[in-house]
Amino acid sequence: MNKTIERKIKKIYEKVFREVFNQNGIKDLVEGNSDKVMEKIVSFSGSEQYDNFCKRFSEELSKEGLNYQRGLWRKYFQAARAAHHIALPNSFKEFETQQLKLLVQENFKMIKSIPEYLTEIVNHKYTEDLIDEVVKGSRSRGSFKRELAKHGVKRAGVIARTEAAKLQTTILENRSTSLGSVVYEWMSSNDRRTRPSHRQMNTVIVFWKQPKPHLDNMYGHAGEFPNCRCTPQPILDEDDLTKPRYKVYNYKNDSFLIMTRKELIEAIRDGGIDNINIKRK
Repeated sequence: MNKTIERKIKKIYEKVFREVFNQNGIKDLVEGNSDKVMEKIVSFSGSEQYDNFCKRFSEELSKEGLNYQRGLWRKYFQAARAAHHIALPNSFKEFETQQLKLLVQENFKMIKSIPEYLTEIVNHKYTEDLIDEVVKGSRSRGSFKRELAKHGVKRAGVIARTEAAKLQTTILENRSTSLGSVVYEWMSSNDRRTRPSHRQMNTVIVFWKQPKPHLDNMYGHAGEFPNCRCTPQPILDEDDLTKPRYKVYNYKNDSFLIMTRKELIEAIRDGGIDNINIKRK
């Protein structure tokens, strides 16, 4: 995904952070009035000002995201129209307009949820320890503000990476399912930083519209987990399936199914694994 997206999300978070943890916010925290800060977060999140902010940046992020691999997706669109498998708009421009509307809605919800992360900072033990130091006189308010800002910047980086990856997955899912894709192949980074559970998912076939994979007590498609670098590779045509057998995610008990190419095609045409009798790995 374009690093520009990640940088923009990081800036959005930092802007919201500064709005909440301004001079008055810091004063309320160190004086033990965290409830006031929480009220400010709720009030700010529900304000018309923040709604307008979300609308502006959700459209900006969406347009930037759709620029990624636009040429490739134009070819996919043209191939799908030529195949006549599903009803599609008359032009790629119309198709992208539809995608933009869907994406703006998703990004609006994402930006709207950012203040929720700030409530975690207010309640975090790290923040409580800093406040105790200020109360005891071992740390100044200026130092407290700087340390809190450092914590916020670090948190912003994690959120930006995670949300940028989620955005990439959302774009891929919307584009590919709109062109008739039913499944994708989970592609892991497969280096020493890759989580064992994600390494195990490498090359596994996942159905877009069935319950998302359950890994490490979280649910999500490839790229939707915190700091996840995995990507979904959409299967857009049955001819893309060239192997004799495939490992398929079984959402019913978080296991894997071994399916022949014929069985997988049958499941894809059926829209899922519910009515297919195949053996469990």
